[in-house]
Amino acid sequence: MISTVAALQGSPAKRHTPVLTTAVRHVLRTPLVLKVMGANAIIAAVVLLLLGNGLRTTEKGAVLVVLGALAIAFVVNLLLVRLALSPIAELERVAARVSGGQYAVRAQPSLVADSQLSHLADTVNGLLDSLAAERRRIQKLGAEVISTQDIERARIARELHDSIAQTLAAVRFQLSAASADATDDEMRNRLSAARGMIGKAMDEVRQMSQSLHPRMAEDLGLVTALEALADQAEQRGRLKVRVATNIGDQPIPASVAATLFRVAQESLKAAETRTSASSADILLYANGGSICLEVKDDRRGVDNRTLQPDNSTSGLSSIMDRVELSGGVMRIESGREGGVRVTAELASTEKAS
Repeated sequence: MISTVAALQGSPAKRHTPVLTTAVRHVLRTPLVLKVMGANAIIAAVVLLLLGNGLRTTEKGAVLVVLGALAIAFVVNLLLVRLALSPIAELERVAARVSGGQYAVRAQPSLVADSQLSHLADTVNGLLDSLAAERRRIQKLGAEVISTQDIERARIARELHDSIAQTLAAVRFQLSAASADATDDEMRNRLSAARGMIGKAMDEVRQMSQSLHPRMAEDLGLVTALEALADQAEQRGRLKVRVATNIGDQPIPASVAATLFRVAQESLKAAETRTSASSADILLYANGGSICLEVKDDRRGVDNRTLQPDNSTSGLSSIMDRVELSGGVMRIESGREGGVRVTAELASTEKAS
């Protein structure tokens, strides 16, 4: 029994079955145009074989007529198949452009395409319209969430600045007065140390208030706020930052200014953590109805695969989510001459309306 099974496993039929299956699968996956061409070629070969048996000289004219008819049929079949399958090529182009971010692209109708494939194109267009409507709804909800968060952050920041910081300032003043009135040197030293601790706490409260809701873009304007951000980075002694702007009279809404300021803030913060980065450039410019911000540092040896912020808790990741929910686009990539470049583009009021 064992020898019989072994003989069956080693038989030629068993050995050739996988090969045949692979060949059949390869033929079935051949494009339709090639299948039609192959079928016509096989038909032509069979006709020639049949007519070639006992062929006389007087029958050669008939053979040429048959071959001409087959050639015409071959060309007609090829054209009909290409016209019938034209919506598929159009759908491939649409899919590629939509994947590249052109969400408004739709498949164009064809008057000569197969009716079922034309219906497929209409179905895909309807699906893209539904996805576009859902995307707009999500962006609207996201903008509302961001606005609500900004309002709450602003309230907490004002509470920290106007209440807690003022209270700490009053305590520090009282400690200064007590230190001046103290007669014991040890008591004066303790009061002075407590006053220093209160000063550090006030600085931390101010930094926390600023990180929760940076008001420079609102109070000073985006251009001045970016210049102040560059000065702060240079004062920390880690980066030399240059700022260039070219927006003309283009108005910048407060929400757009706040988002772009945060992009610049997080980009510089990320650049400061890179030991090989020594300088950065901030470029703000108008592009039609959009406001664009670019932040580029001079870090060397950057791999594009390591640039995207996969960590959802990272600063650049949260800022990218904010930009996309606001209807904008943000990219992080390596520059042609080295370094990391962060680009954000948001629509202005005119374009949004």
